[in-house]
Amino acid sequence: MKLSVASLISLATLALSVPNPLPGGANVEVRDPAIMYNADSKKYFVFSTGSGIKIFTAGSSLKGPWTQHGAVLSNCTDQQCGGGTWAPDVHFVNGRYVLYYSISQVSSQNSSIGVATSPSMEAGTWNDLGRVISSKGGDAYNAIDGNLIQSNGLKFAFGSYNQGIFQLPLSDIHTLAADPPGTHLAGANGQPTEGGFTYKPQNSSYFFQFFSHGVTLFNPNQTDPIPAGQEYKVLVGRSKSVSGPFLDKAGHKLTEALKPAAGSLVLGSHDNVYAPGGQSLYRDPVSGRDVIVYHYVPRDALGGPARLGINFVDFSSGWPVLVD
Repeated sequence: MKLSVASLISLATLALSVPNPLPGGANVEVRDPAIMYNADSKKYFVFSTGSGIKIFTAGSSLKGPWTQHGAVLSNCTDQQCGGGTWAPDVHFVNGRYVLYYSISQVSSQNSSIGVATSPSMEAGTWNDLGRVISSKGGDAYNAIDGNLIQSNGLKFAFGSYNQGIFQLPLSDIHTLAADPPGTHLAGANGQPTEGGFTYKPQNSSYFFQFFSHGVTLFNPNQTDPIPAGQEYKVLVGRSKSVSGPFLDKAGHKLTEALKPAAGSLVLGSHDNVYAPGGQSLYRDPVSGRDVIVYHYVPRDALGGPARLGINFVDFSSGWPVLVD
């Protein structure tokens, strides 16, 4: 993939201007993290891909320390769950915590997304309601990377590679209200587009469609960097409508099959942060600020596990900017 001069300048500028992750996450091994705060227990919860969806908790600080405490699907090993439990997405809906999870294998389209609920998010309290959507080889979509959106009812986004990320209405947290694939949000023609997350800041008239694009590091033998610009990164578009179309800063729809991909850069490799992605956004009730959580591989430890990244995000310019 060839990068334009503008893209190269953007990546160089990013390396000079993006703050490093908040301290406390550098030793926390995660992928595709999702975050939520329980005001009753005064604890943060981070959920991660793997081992039945791993649970990490911390006291009333985003800086941790973070401690692993069990799993959401405590009776579901990766082998029992068809190869792996991936990409948690957590929300608070009608007085209970709701978490979506994916079951799939790398490079497989035989996938499904399920949902579980809990009164507290603690390990041992989750009730698995089972499958919401599934996919098979030949479908336009891959049923992984679920994301719930609470706006004018419930909406549900999903998808990775293939024809991209799609959105469907839900009649309740467990039931689709239309047949897939639904409204096309981002990606096309097998582009490495996945991990969609729709977010509307409190004081913005825009919905922002975040997604991960590029190659993520799975292989422990992958100790050399991916060709520059092709590694995982977080891109975004925005729309006044929760269902798009989402446009980037250049006015391109995120569904356009462009090289480089449509989408404005939010977070790329910088300093010791390499191939960041698997992101989710959250309005932190403790600080009153927007935060992004994501995984990355330390540049000085390629081939090792991914780590937890957390940063504050500012939307006052009309676009998301990571800030101290």
